[in-house]
Amino acid sequence: MRPIYIIAFIVLALTSANIFGQTPDKIKKPKYERVSQAYGYLMGQEYTLSLIKSKYQNLVPNIAKVQIAFNLTFPSSKEGMKNYLIETLSENNFNNYVEKSMTEISKVLGGQRFTEEIAKNFLSEVESRAKGNIASPILETLLSFQYFTRPHQEHLNGFTRIFKTKGHSKSKNTDWQIEVPISWRPAEGDRPNIIQKFISDFGDGSQSIMLGVKEMPLPKGYKFSKQELNDFFTEKEAKDMVPEGGKFISFTKMTLDNNIGGMLQIEQEVSRLDLEMKIRILQFMFIRNSKMYILQGTVGSEKANSDLALEMKKYLPLYKLVANSIVVNDQYK
Repeated sequence: MRPIYIIAFIVLALTSANIFGQTPDKIKKPKYERVSQAYGYLMGQEYTLSLIKSKYQNLVPNIAKVQIAFNLTFPSSKEGMKNYLIETLSENNFNNYVEKSMTEISKVLGGQRFTEEIAKNFLSEVESRAKGNIASPILETLLSFQYFTRPHQEHLNGFTRIFKTKGHSKSKNTDWQIEVPISWRPAEGDRPNIIQKFISDFGDGSQSIMLGVKEMPLPKGYKFSKQELNDFFTEKEAKDMVPEGGKFISFTKMTLDNNIGGMLQIEQEVSRLDLEMKIRILQFMFIRNSKMYILQGTVGSEKANSDLALEMKKYLPLYKLVANSIVVNDQYK
């Protein structure tokens, strides 16, 4: 039989992760500054293409080609950023910003000497940008607005980066990895069992992905049998894992990279100083040897009466894709 205190351990790990997932990593610049920078980047690109088009008619087909390629990759980014800036700055301030930016862009670029070779090199640059070769944080900003309504599509379209735990100071010698969307900003975990977290909208979002691992309080040399793991990852046991005050939503047994585990969804209200938050948590977990591996996706709201079911439905496909990307490297050695 499995040790009786494992349930208590799971509750502790889950509760800590809930609170952790909403912890800001550091002071950041206002979001509108980042969005303004990215919007100006697109205006500069469009102005340069227009300049090339007016000077080199023989390059018009090439210009159309790279414009189509870029717009296919980021068809919604510019309009989304425009709407955000109007809502944040007001329409009048946004129009003033565009006018001043265009004046500055035309002053800088309009005075440059454009040879045909320089023009062709710029078209190659735009073609490269269409493949995601754009400096940070402009790329992350474009991706955030492009995939705002369908966040999982960013993962499906290959805009991901691999995070590996090997060598991390809090990995407890585990060697596993996940693929996370590029637009989700990485941040160090501020609790001992949290390896890494990722925050949506380049750190400005209210959704997070967290990676954690914890040593389980097992007798030395104890190893779970396959039957014990099957008996443990059940809905009945999962309900016992829900922290006090939390609400059980669902549990699904699943295999994560050949490891028996499960997906637990709960909802909980969290107090932080004078702030009351509601969070919905999707926790993927499995056990290897004496360690519990945890991948957690959250959505949250500062309004305690918020219905987070729709928000979780929006991010559930992404969280499942990230969970499906788990590779436990040390089991293949």
